[in-house]
Amino acid sequence: MGNLRIDTDKCIGCGKCVRMCLANNLEVKDKKVRELGAGCIKCGHCVSSCPKGAIELIGGTEGETSLKNKGMLDGRLISDEDLETLYSAMRGGFAGKRCWFATLQGEQLDRYVEDSMDILKKGASDMPIVGDWEKWREKHDVLEPNPVLWEGKQVLFIFADGPDQAFEASNRMIVRGFPMGIRGFHSNALMMAHKLEPTMLDAYFPGAVGKMYMAFVIGHGRRLVEPLFKPIEKMKGIFR
Repeated sequence: MGNLRIDTDKCIGCGKCVRMCLANNLEVKDKKVRELGAGCIKCGHCVSSCPKGAIELIGGTEGETSLKNKGMLDGRLISDEDLETLYSAMRGGFAGKRCWFATLQGEQLDRYVEDSMDILKKGASDMPIVGDWEKWREKHDVLEPNPVLWEGKQVLFIFADGPDQAFEASNRMIVRGFPMGIRGFHSNALMMAHKLEPTMLDAYFPGAVGKMYMAFVIGHGRRLVEPLFKPIEKMKGIFR
């Protein structure tokens, strides 16, 4: 079973998702994109790059839930020093182009997630994450992971002048963060909320330049847990 739900009525066969796929798991055939196999690493690049909103990660599946519930992240915060190391790596190679980053955590992140879920309840109530969030809030069980962030305590947002800069910055983050023990996953829920109410959520980022393209829940990976992010040895072909 694939990890993506592709709406062929919306798909225009532009191939942008194919170029952005870190796992080379997509192809365009007969003017429509399709998965090649089970190589998806659920980075969310294809979802964010699609200009027609034709692709979504299949949420609520046993595989996705069990992976996060097993504890991909250990709950520790990434230090300011390590965040700056990531930012420095992400800024590389953007002469004449703008890329801007911000990380929310603590009470500010709690408010951001609350606002995002309120937006989704109004504009995208059919998303499985909305129901999971409501059940979690009703239980008030502090020992049960937040279904939006799981064990993550920080979210790194990427703003840029265009999608190519944002995706390259995210790849630099992944490759630099891997040896540092930093792991994460792209939050489609937070990005969908921003798509529905960008002005409201952009208020959390005074001074931001460009457009928000990506939101990664990040943290320190647990030992012996296979990361969702995997270092890519050959990056150049991704952005042709």
